[in-house]
Amino acid sequence: MRKVKVAQVAKMLGVSLNSVYRKVKLSKTKLNGHVVKENGVTFITAEGVEILRGLFSRLNPSETPENKGPGFAHLQEIIANQQRTIDTLITKHSEERGRQAEERARADTIIMKLTQDVGNLQKSIEERKSFPVPVGPPQIITPWEPEKPVELRKSMTWYQKVWVEFFQPWKMRQHGSQP
Repeated sequence: MRKVKVAQVAKMLGVSLNSVYRKVKLSKTKLNGHVVKENGVTFITAEGVEILRGLFSRLNPSETPENKGPGFAHLQEIIANQQRTIDTLITKHSEERGRQAEERARADTIIMKLTQDVGNLQKSIEERKSFPVPVGPPQIITPWEPEKPVELRKSMTWYQKVWVEFFQPWKMRQHGSQP
């Protein structure tokens, strides 16, 4: 069973797409079983096309391609060009939807990766919380300071102090003592 899209039926019969849809809607009983919808696209069987051809010729017997006059070929060419334009736009639209789907999939992948990273970070934070924390007052650590020199003047007698002050003053400077 050969199936044809409604747009192709319109081209074959030389009528508009809306006319075919209207005729299909009005002639449901005659076309019963010859119209099939798949994934939102309407198809008509070869027998259904012949039924439609008869319905269109019965309504307009004077409009056969031979009787339509010199402008008919020009109109058919315009309709064919418009149909090609519509088909091109539909193709571009479907390609754009494909790109959008790819971008959406890429964004979903990034979101999933970030979600995993956040989960891992939460786990590591929970693990850190489980480590024992020392209880009690903190230890006070005093910084290192050099030893203070012994005050020579306090350990010397009075005559030693006089001797060092006059004859060995460098000893007083070495130990940070002042006269």
